[in-house]
Amino acid sequence: MKRLLTAVLILGALVTLLGLGTWQVQRLAWKQDLIARAESRPDLPAMPIAELLAEAGFEATATGPTFPADFGDQNAYRRVILQGHFVGDPVRVFTTLSASIGDYEGPGFWLMHAFEGDFEVGFADSDIVFVNRGFVPFELPPGVTVREAPTGEVQFEGLIRPDDTVGAFTPDPDYEGRLIYRRSVSQLLQATGIPAALPITIDMPASAIGGLPQAGETKFTFSNRHLEYAITWYGLAACLVGVVGVAWWRRRPDAEGNSE
Repeated sequence: MKRLLTAVLILGALVTLLGLGTWQVQRLAWKQDLIARAESRPDLPAMPIAELLAEAGFEATATGPTFPADFGDQNAYRRVILQGHFVGDPVRVFTTLSASIGDYEGPGFWLMHAFEGDFEVGFADSDIVFVNRGFVPFELPPGVTVREAPTGEVQFEGLIRPDDTVGAFTPDPDYEGRLIYRRSVSQLLQATGIPAALPITIDMPASAIGGLPQAGETKFTFSNRHLEYAITWYGLAACLVGVVGVAWWRRRPDAEGNSE
């Protein structure tokens, strides 16, 4: 019974190590694709968001348009032209900004604001996309204020970002305080009471006048250590096999002697 339990534990550890190594290989492919998109897509010509949406394809339903599941990933970091106006009050999304382009960094939040335009997708009430107006630190320097959203009709170029998923370890949102912890469109809808929006967010470009919110902080460089991690997990699996093999080999003479 003891040997059976030991064998089960060893087999379980081996499967776990191989699974972690394989997961890192999959993450490596995902990260390489992300880096390629971030490097190439911002150089593509900016196009009106309505045209991009029409090209990407969506299905009109009674409850509103349904987009392909990979719509955000397939169009991440594309430059689009938006025309319309900001509506309602912003929602804060917790973040920690490092290696910033602007003057401010550290703990703070992205200021996410609903933007209404004619995207020609057929939402029941209005066409909405959430726009990241920029970074705001938690501690404002003396005399520094945060600009209100522009009023009236505006037009600007922005970068598409895919919808963030909410994980098991994501802190619970504070909808009453309009504070969430991921750029999740579903949580932004909950916080604002807006019924529907595009399944993406848009990063605004840096403002010529500077100040806060500090836009233009889209990251185009990413750490990529997944190959290193994969080698580590596979190496540990190989070590486990080696240790078990050596232990088994050393026990063979004893086993043969006992059988005589």
